[in-house]
Formats: sequence, structure tokens, C-alpha cells
Amino acid sequence: MRAWWPVVLACMGCQHDVKSPFPPGLEPLEDNPVPEQSAPYTETLATAVGSGSEVQIYARGYVLADPATVWAATQTPQAVVATCTTDAQSFTIDDEPQYEFSFIVSYTVNEVLTVQWDDQWRYGTIDADPFFGMIKHQKIDGSSFITTSEGTIQVTDAGAGATEVAIVEHLQAVAGSSDDVLKSTNHVFASIVAVAHDASIPPCP
Repeated sequence: MRAWWPVVLACMGCQHDVKSPFPPGLEPLEDNPVPEQSAPYTETLATAVGSGSEVQIYARGYVLADPATVWAATQTPQAVVATCTTDAQSFTIDDEPQYEFSFIVSYTVNEVLTVQWDDQWRYGTIDADPFFGMIKHQKIDGSSFITTSEGTIQVTDAGAGATEVAIVEHLQAVAGSSDDVLKSTNHVFASIVAVAHDASIPPCP
């Protein structure tokens, strides 16, 4: 685990106070408007759709497992990438060793034309106690049909034996609707829950 220099600041986008700054490449995109649950928690995901010109999806859910288990589950690339809205994915693991964990996923979508692009994923523990980890991804190369593809997953100790998973996704593309991103986000959450409980990643809906 890599430690970042200590300083106190408010965590924009996660509604929790943290003791360390966000390192370059792991900054939040924006505030997540989906309300937090209160204990007793349930393994459900609440979502909201933004009103901007691009697709903006917000989600917040809870896993009934400790933060270390959930954080490890998010480091299964097949659990967090867009498997349900793409036709093929390949992975390059630990391509940026300055981060706690990283990978590139190369996507392929076969429609009228074959569309390919690469997303860079970066992970970092921001606070160890209580646990708060940040995951950030963004398109780094590929088809001009996709102007923006970026998102964050925040993993936070919620107490009471639960871990909060907060997701923000932005997409601006020739094809790709809010319904598509919602479908993918719900599958990502279900996959994190499954892997955290030592179960198989569920099939796409």
C-alpha cells in the first residue's frame, strides 16, 4: 500500500472527510448526488441520471463485507469494466507501477463498424483508517466515436460490517445511452458484491 503525504481536506465527491489528498490521476470527477444509506445496510444500488449534455450516471450501494474484502474484489478487472456493453475486452495489468494497482482494458464493439478504444484504470488507498479508496478510469486512446469515457469508484468503510461503493460515470459518444451506462453500472455493482462473497461474476442481464 502506498501512502500519500498527510493533510486535512474535505473529500469532494464522496461526502466523507479524509486525511490525505488525492494524488494526481485519482481526483474525483464531481459530487455524487445519490443519498447515503443508513444502517442496517442492504446490498442494493441506488442510481441517478445527470442532466448534462453527456451521459452522467451516479450510483451508491453497499456490500455486506469489510472494506479490505471489497477493495480486493474491485481489483478483479472483469468485475469492474463494461463487459455487458462491449463485445471483447483484453487487459494489461500493472502498467503504471506508481499506483497501488492499475490496468489498461482494450475494448472492442462490433456493430456496423468495429469500434476499439483503451481505458486506463488506476487505484489508490487515500485513507487507511477508516478505509477510503479511490479508483479512476478514463479513455486514453482509440475511436473518435467516443469523445469522453471516464468514471470513478469510491470504496469507503461504512461501519456496521458494510462497505459503501459510490460510482460516477461520464460518457460522450456517437452511440451509448444513459440506459446502456445504467445497465453496465448495475452489473459492475452486482459483480463486486459477488466477488466479495466468493461467488462467480453474474451473467449480463
